[in-house]
Amino acid sequence: MPATAAAAVTVAPETLTITWLVAGGIIAQLLILIVFLVRVAWWLSHRFTLIDATLAGNAKEISAIKTDVSNDIAGRKVVAEARTDIAQMKATLIEFRERIDRIEANEDGRKHA
Repeated sequence: MPATAAAAVTVAPETLTITWLVAGGIIAQLLILIVFLVRVAWWLSHRFTLIDATLAGNAKEISAIKTDVSNDIAGRKVVAEARTDIAQMKATLIEFRERIDRIEANEDGRKHA
Protein backbone atom coordinates (compact mmCIF):
# COMPACT_ATOMS: atom_id res chain seq x y z
CA MET A 1 0.00 0.00 0.00
CA PRO A 2 1.50 3.15 -1.03
CA ALA A 3 1.36 5.95 1.47
CA THR A 4 -0.80 8.70 0.25
CA ALA A 5 -0.57 12.09 1.64
CA ALA A 6 -3.66 13.34 3.31
CA ALA A 7 -5.24 16.09 1.38
CA ALA A 8 -5.70 19.27 3.24
CA VAL A 9 -9.35 20.13 3.81
CA THR A 10 -10.11 23.69 3.18
CA VAL A 11 -13.42 25.31 3.92
CA ALA A 12 -14.47 28.50 2.33
CA PRO A 13 -15.12 31.39 4.71
CA GLU A 14 -18.63 31.79 3.25
CA THR A 15 -19.48 28.24 4.37
CA LEU A 16 -18.53 29.01 7.97
CA THR A 17 -20.57 32.18 7.93
CA ILE A 18 -23.63 30.38 6.56
CA THR A 19 -23.22 27.60 9.13
CA TRP A 20 -23.10 30.13 11.97
CA LEU A 21 -26.13 31.94 10.54
CA VAL A 22 -28.13 28.71 10.40
CA ALA A 23 -27.04 27.73 13.92
CA GLY A 24 -27.84 31.23 15.20
CA GLY A 25 -31.25 31.13 13.53
CA ILE A 26 -32.08 27.78 15.11
CA ILE A 27 -30.95 29.03 18.53
CA ALA A 28 -32.99 32.23 18.10
CA GLN A 29 -36.08 30.23 17.12
CA LEU A 30 -35.63 27.96 20.14
CA LEU A 31 -35.32 30.97 22.44
CA ILE A 32 -38.45 32.51 20.91
CA LEU A 33 -40.27 29.18 21.36
CA ILE A 34 -39.17 28.99 25.01
CA VAL A 35 -40.29 32.57 25.68
CA PHE A 36 -43.61 31.84 23.97
CA LEU A 37 -44.17 28.68 26.03
CA VAL A 38 -43.29 30.48 29.26
CA ARG A 39 -45.74 33.28 28.43
CA VAL A 40 -48.47 30.77 27.57
CA ALA A 41 -47.85 28.93 30.86
CA TRP A 42 -47.98 32.23 32.77
CA TRP A 43 -51.19 33.24 30.99
CA LEU A 44 -52.84 29.88 31.73
CA SER A 45 -51.75 30.07 35.36
CA HIS A 46 -53.15 33.58 35.62
CA ARG A 47 -56.41 32.48 33.98
CA PHE A 48 -56.81 29.51 36.32
CA THR A 49 -56.14 31.77 39.29
CA LEU A 50 -58.85 34.17 38.12
CA ILE A 51 -61.26 31.30 37.51
CA ASP A 52 -60.57 29.87 40.99
CA ALA A 53 -61.10 33.28 42.57
CA THR A 54 -64.34 33.75 40.64
CA LEU A 55 -65.59 30.31 41.66
CA ALA A 56 -64.70 30.99 45.30
CA GLY A 57 -66.56 34.31 45.16
CA ASN A 58 -69.56 32.62 43.57
CA ALA A 59 -69.53 29.93 46.25
CA LYS A 60 -69.61 32.61 48.96
CA GLU A 61 -72.48 34.40 47.24
CA ILE A 62 -74.40 31.13 46.85
CA SER A 63 -73.95 30.27 50.52
CA ALA A 64 -75.12 33.77 51.47
CA ILE A 65 -78.19 33.36 49.25
CA LYS A 66 -78.87 29.94 50.79
CA THR A 67 -78.69 31.51 54.25
CA ASP A 68 -81.03 34.31 53.19
CA VAL A 69 -83.49 31.83 51.70
CA SER A 70 -83.37 29.68 54.84
CA ASN A 71 -83.95 32.76 56.98
CA ASP A 72 -86.77 33.86 54.69
CA ILE A 73 -88.43 30.44 54.88
CA ALA A 74 -88.01 30.34 58.66
CA GLY A 75 -89.37 33.88 58.88
CA ARG A 76 -92.40 32.97 56.79
CA LYS A 77 -93.07 29.98 59.04
CA VAL A 78 -92.84 32.22 62.10
CA VAL A 79 -95.19 34.75 60.50
CA ALA A 80 -97.65 31.99 59.60
CA GLU A 81 -97.56 30.70 63.17
CA ALA A 82 -97.88 34.24 64.50
CA ARG A 83 -100.93 34.84 62.31
CA THR A 84 -102.70 31.84 63.79
CA ASP A 85 -101.67 32.94 67.28
CA ILE A 86 -102.89 36.48 66.59
CA ALA A 87 -106.19 35.12 65.27
CA GLN A 88 -106.59 33.09 68.46
CA MET A 89 -105.75 36.16 70.57
CA LYS A 90 -108.34 38.24 68.69
CA ALA A 91 -110.97 35.56 69.21
CA THR A 92 -110.11 35.43 72.92
CA LEU A 93 -110.28 39.23 73.22
CA ILE A 94 -113.63 39.31 71.48
CA GLU A 95 -114.85 36.64 73.87
CA PHE A 96 -113.53 38.64 76.87
CA ARG A 97 -115.26 41.78 75.60
CA GLU A 98 -118.53 39.92 75.24
CA ARG A 99 -118.22 38.54 78.77
CA ILE A 100 -117.35 42.00 80.14
CA ASP A 101 -120.34 43.48 78.30
CA ARG A 102 -122.61 40.81 79.78
CA ILE A 103 -121.20 41.34 83.27
CA GLU A 104 -121.64 45.11 82.94
CA ALA A 105 -125.18 44.61 81.65
CA ASN A 106 -126.03 42.40 84.63
CA GLU A 107 -124.50 44.84 87.10
CA ASP A 108 -126.39 47.70 85.53
CA GLY A 109 -129.59 45.70 85.85
CA ARG A 110 -128.88 44.98 89.50
CA LYS A 111 -128.09 48.60 90.29
CA HIS A 112 -131.35 49.85 88.81
CA ALA A 113 -133.47 47.17 90.33
